[in-house]
Amino acid sequence: MPRFATSTPITALAVYLLLSLGACSEGLSSGSDSPPKIDLEGARAAFERGSAKVQEHLETPDHETLQAAIDSLEESVRLAPNEVQHRLMAGRTQELALNSEAALAHYRVATGLGNEDPLVWRRMGTLALGLGDLNQARGCFERALSRQAGDHELFFGYGCLLDLEGELEAASQAFDAAIAIRPTYDDAYFRLAKVLRGLGDEVGADAARAQFDHWNGVAQALAEARKHVRMHPEDAQGVRAVGLYLFQLQRAEECTDWLQRAKKMLPRDATVLEYLGRTQSGLGQMPAARANLELAVKYAPGSIAPLRELAFVLAKGGDTEGALSRMAQALALSPSDADLHFQNGVLLMQLQRPDAALEAYALALINDPDLIDALLGQAEVHYGANRGEEAIAAYRRVLAIDPTNAAATGSLNFILGEGK
Repeated sequence: MPRFATSTPITALAVYLLLSLGACSEGLSSGSDSPPKIDLEGARAAFERGSAKVQEHLETPDHETLQAAIDSLEESVRLAPNEVQHRLMAGRTQELALNSEAALAHYRVATGLGNEDPLVWRRMGTLALGLGDLNQARGCFERALSRQAGDHELFFGYGCLLDLEGELEAASQAFDAAIAIRPTYDDAYFRLAKVLRGLGDEVGADAARAQFDHWNGVAQALAEARKHVRMHPEDAQGVRAVGLYLFQLQRAEECTDWLQRAKKMLPRDATVLEYLGRTQSGLGQMPAARANLELAVKYAPGSIAPLRELAFVLAKGGDTEGALSRMAQALALSPSDADLHFQNGVLLMQLQRPDAALEAYALALINDPDLIDALLGQAEVHYGANRGEEAIAAYRRVLAIDPTNAAATGSLNFILGEGK
């Protein structure tokens, strides 16, 4: 398994990085002159004008509109210097205008006033890194890491800092963490490949570079599809393509919007319905997901994927019999599909039927004896049933196929450690 496919828990990695590389720096203070005259009402009016201009700029990018937003927001912080939300909006708008020093100054004041949002600390770190202030960047990134361990951009920025400072092993771990949070993160794969080459891991670097090429290609295809739709907004296939590319890139909210739009134009397109249902399921929109997946099954009755996905949605909704029935339909269409038998095992585990899941994993391995996921599934069932020797044997079978498998290595070491 490639180096970047880490199983290290993200929170634990954040703690490790902080402990191994130094404690977080204290908040950055800002100097204060004599108190300016406060005009809260005027500041609020300027803030509202600026916010409206920012929204207008985001919808239709325009330099004049952005400058008007900056002018109003700068007025708002001049009239009320200690209003944190005004400072944050002014900083974000200066970021949009690529005015890094001005943005950083606003964020510094906001944090000095007590704002501890890790997103703000991450942005400060990114800005400081771009300005070449590595010490300030480190302090900001580490402050953010102490409060937030689930931000892929935070780990990416920290990894870039560590790379610049020559701490390649720690940088590789940070990029691994970014990828674990967002597996489609092309920039993280690119930087990881560079770091791994510096560490002498050519195999891992080549694997990371291949992932970069893949996901960067998807991102470019998305950009082309968007461009096409801007020129031809009534092209249903173009709208469909944007939605499907967004699904690949795991941009769920935006994907849902585009696939809803595609559904209106192509109401019987089973692929649109399936992927819309899958995205809605991931967002927890279970009734809508079920409705769209049932339509996908209706319009593509011989397709396995919508049946499989519908089974999982029904299971999440508490319809056990419906879930088992839909999965049985899928298996009847492809009885020798090893991955489908594995998915059936996953479903049965979700339904708290471990013995049946074990049988499903065994069927998967009959059709593909080297299916690592099925072996890991067997190990999980055995361990849960206190059959330690069987679990150890399953993990060792995994490592015989893939000696670098992190999940098997970690779990095997844990079980063996329990026995000491």
